[in-house]
Amino acid sequence: MKRLHIRAWLPGLMILSLFLLTACGQTASPNPTAPAQENKSSETRVLKHAKGEATIPVKAQRVVALQYLGPMLALGMKPIGAVKGHMEGPDMEPLVSGIEVVGDYDAYNLEKILELQPDLILTGTEVEQQVYENLTKIAPVVAIAFDQYDVYGHVQKVAEALGREEEGKAWEQKYKAKVEEARKLVHSKVGQDETVAALNVRAKTIKMYGARNMGHVLYNDLQLTPPPLIKSEIDKDPLFWSKDVSMELLPEYAADHIFLMLFPGEDAAQYLKEIEQSSLWKNLPAVKKNQVYVVNVDRWLGYDPILIEKQLDEAVQDLTGTKEK
Repeated sequence: MKRLHIRAWLPGLMILSLFLLTACGQTASPNPTAPAQENKSSETRVLKHAKGEATIPVKAQRVVALQYLGPMLALGMKPIGAVKGHMEGPDMEPLVSGIEVVGDYDAYNLEKILELQPDLILTGTEVEQQVYENLTKIAPVVAIAFDQYDVYGHVQKVAEALGREEEGKAWEQKYKAKVEEARKLVHSKVGQDETVAALNVRAKTIKMYGARNMGHVLYNDLQLTPPPLIKSEIDKDPLFWSKDVSMELLPEYAADHIFLMLFPGEDAAQYLKEIEQSSLWKNLPAVKKNQVYVVNVDRWLGYDPILIEKQLDEAVQDLTGTKEK
């Protein structure tokens, strides 16, 4: 899932004063706890991105990832700072030791980012313009449009920004080789005439996924068959994300297999209970066949190269009873 970050925490006069000093071409007094500057790259290049262009290091060394932490890790590089929400969950927590927290989805800590002295900041396009402009006063910013690319595109664009194109190609080649083996295994157990649905139950609504986020592994990688109404959406738009449906419409999205993710919160849990007690749910083919797989929300809510590999392993195990290596 795409995780949005809209606001930034503006920590008052201190950071504003530092911005003014930067604008005047002056240097703020040294911070004894600040990282050494020797690690910064001196060679630069101009890169066009979703919000314009930036003069960035040829090989960035000190990167703050306000978005795209997963692609950076897949490329074998840890950022010096990242958003708290992107670092959480059982799949990410073992990989993020040493990375500083620079805020959360809706509140960036600009003072902390400034303290880290990055030579590059990665973000999405949904960042507010004022926040974006403030970030550019700290370091060059590269914005990558989340909605315009699939996960492979995300890795490629991040690799381009970091000067790690070869690492990007290597990750994609390795992952797709794993996907091919997983697909063969799943197709030996699940026929092409069997349909698979991806549902995210939230408070008073059900989100049916298409070919990205929760549906990426199922429909793109494993090439399983979605319910007809979802297939028609994917046929129109290969990057189709999701649509909200009510409980009453569930029979129109009936499938032989259901991957079910429950959004956090008591309201969502209560709504799922209502769904499961209804005759509409009990009469779905997947429910009758005991082929409903409840999946981990921290794993399946995300959409990045680290999490999709974990999703792939879980999907293979659910559909075949065999754990993918």
